[in-house]
Amino acid sequence: MDLKTHILYQKVIVHSHAYSTILQVFERVLREKGLWDAGKARQLAAQTAAEKREGGKQDEFYNAHLCSVFFEKTDYDDVIEYINLARKELLARRILECLNVTAADTASVLNFLNEFCEIPVGKYHVSPTVTLGIRVDLISRFISDHQEYISAAKNHINMRDVALLLSKSVGSVSQPGLVGGKTAGMILANRILRPTLEAVDANMAQAIEETESYFLKSSVAAEFLSKNNLQDCHSLKYLDGESVGVVRQTLEERFMAGKFTDETSEKFRDILAKTEGYPLIMRSSSYLEDSAGHSFSGKYDSVFISNQGTFEERFEELTNAIKKVYLSVYSPSAIEYRRDNNLLDYNERMAVLIQKVVGSRYGKYFFPLISIVGFSTNMYCWSKRVKKEDGMLRIVMGLGTRAVERVGDDYPRMVSLSAPALRPESTTGEQIKYSQRYMDVLNLETRKIETHNFVDLINEIRTQGNEIDLRDIVSIAEDGVLKTPIMFPEKLEYGKCAITFDNLLKGKKFPELMKNVLKKVESSSGMPVDMEFVYHGGKLYVLQCRHLSQPAEFEGGITIPRVAEEDILFTGRRGFSNAIVKDIEYIVFVDDEAYSNLPSAEKKVEISRIVGRINTALEKKRFILMGPGRWGSSNIDLGVPVKYNDINRSRMLIEIARKKGGVTPEVSYGTHFFQDLVEAQIIPLPLYPDEEGTVFNAGFFAKAKNLLSTIVPERAEYEGVIKVIDVPRECAGKRLFVYLDGETPQGVGFVQ
Repeated sequence: MDLKTHILYQKVIVHSHAYSTILQVFERVLREKGLWDAGKARQLAAQTAAEKREGGKQDEFYNAHLCSVFFEKTDYDDVIEYINLARKELLARRILECLNVTAADTASVLNFLNEFCEIPVGKYHVSPTVTLGIRVDLISRFISDHQEYISAAKNHINMRDVALLLSKSVGSVSQPGLVGGKTAGMILANRILRPTLEAVDANMAQAIEETESYFLKSSVAAEFLSKNNLQDCHSLKYLDGESVGVVRQTLEERFMAGKFTDETSEKFRDILAKTEGYPLIMRSSSYLEDSAGHSFSGKYDSVFISNQGTFEERFEELTNAIKKVYLSVYSPSAIEYRRDNNLLDYNERMAVLIQKVVGSRYGKYFFPLISIVGFSTNMYCWSKRVKKEDGMLRIVMGLGTRAVERVGDDYPRMVSLSAPALRPESTTGEQIKYSQRYMDVLNLETRKIETHNFVDLINEIRTQGNEIDLRDIVSIAEDGVLKTPIMFPEKLEYGKCAITFDNLLKGKKFPELMKNVLKKVESSSGMPVDMEFVYHGGKLYVLQCRHLSQPAEFEGGITIPRVAEEDILFTGRRGFSNAIVKDIEYIVFVDDEAYSNLPSAEKKVEISRIVGRINTALEKKRFILMGPGRWGSSNIDLGVPVKYNDINRSRMLIEIARKKGGVTPEVSYGTHFFQDLVEAQIIPLPLYPDEEGTVFNAGFFAKAKNLLSTIVPERAEYEGVIKVIDVPRECAGKRLFVYLDGETPQGVGFVQ
């Protein structure tokens, strides 16, 4: 036996438990190369055994000859690779057997997975015929049991990915539990963009980074409810909306006083030890969340924490945040959404995704420079240069809360990836006015999310000696034009600067990256996607990925009918997709001026409550909502602050935007509120009555009889603000029809 053969044979026998599998691999490889004839080898082994009078050792001689030939015909490094391949094949079979034994617990699977991961990846891999079944079993057991997800994920998530997830999971190894929809979507998107099962796109992989994450399995929530005798909350979903709100107030006290098990608390302490000094976010990740067709956009809470102070303060902050996420399962909006989608009887289970907040510290503040919501399909095609299939972005400076919600008199940068530099606003004044004014940031001293005017915040940060790179974000007005200066002034001035992201968007690099990312995930997952990102330090971080709900398409387009002028109630000219809404019986109309003149915030909030009551009362009728500004905004001065359960029975929501110093270019597309409308099949339509060529029959709405006191008699004092109009009664039996042609674009609402 030569030295090479001796050394390699020692490498084989050190893995005695895998000896027979290693020999099977050697024989298979030699046979595939045409270097092995098993029949002749058996004859030779028998002849050798006879010559040595050791007839019982024919198999040993056969194996020795097999190894000798394999070592002779194979490079040293390749021999090691094939030994490792055999070890992986053996472990793969054990994992598969374990997954298909009902009594097998997570600990056993994890032990085998960890052993598998200790073997180098190498250049030779276990056959897909074996690993594909394992991946499906692992995904369905530990990540998601949604069939649509499994079908896509099995081609991207491998055993090592699942092992890493389990190593960072919190939850009893003896209890089943998935990591929920939000976590599942994030993991799949990252594996699509930074693949382990296919060739890597070097440019994309270099640009994309993954944020440090930990995963609370759904079993943790189940244990928490059981330990604190909170099982009765499961029945809350069968109460009506108002009753849920009342009961939930007392439930909150019990939740916040609850304790986690000692084992879970110890895992929380481990996470805090690993993330010391970094703010964290607790993201809801329920079983139903972000599944195809049911995004649950904004229904459950995500909670930021500063992760500052003493260890016990940090522990209390972490556990309280997790409890708030759990409690959000029982919000009226979430329950109503489940009722509308026939999911009420489903046993919704909540997992939690814990992530380091991506960003940097600037004095006492922490935030990312750029947060993005991206859509692989753009339904808001406001120019002929905008192509639906190229997708779009909503971009903000600071935390992404302002990108996903309609917030105040503030505007994210809307970017069509067909023409990134194209803007609805034509003048510098409009570009400044309709830009982001406020930033959401985490104050590490107060431990709260705070909103600051970006001019004041940046000036404060820079005055304290902290560097902040504004080149990709802020433009300065010079000679009546917004520009990115070589040197920024010492202090920013109101009205002379704007958050534009012009420098970020003017080249091809960033827009092409975003377009490629969205299209790759859409193509690989088999559906249009809605994704959340942070772009910080030149790296793109994927925070969330879910199915993008879209309005139903009308094949062959829309033909606007010829209508007599006196029958037209309104026309629309932009900001909508193809749609037809027929046979509308009632219009719920909120008067712009009367709403604005209400004397208090409480009165304006009451309007949203009344809308909710009308929504319930007209449940079996065909009705639409019309009213001022941005419905669903947190700024009650800009629109009616309704929630999902206030509007979910309506057929259409028409937002009337009158000129107040200019036309607002901001739309709801891409926000959580817009997702609510789409999934409830409520057609959104912005109306701009003051634009030339637009029809708005104000006289009809002023003269029509108001049925509010009949439908909600206890709120009759608000008749001057809310009007419920019976269309057939006012129009001699005619009903309202709305036709929207998004291609032209042209829209009309008329009676017939």
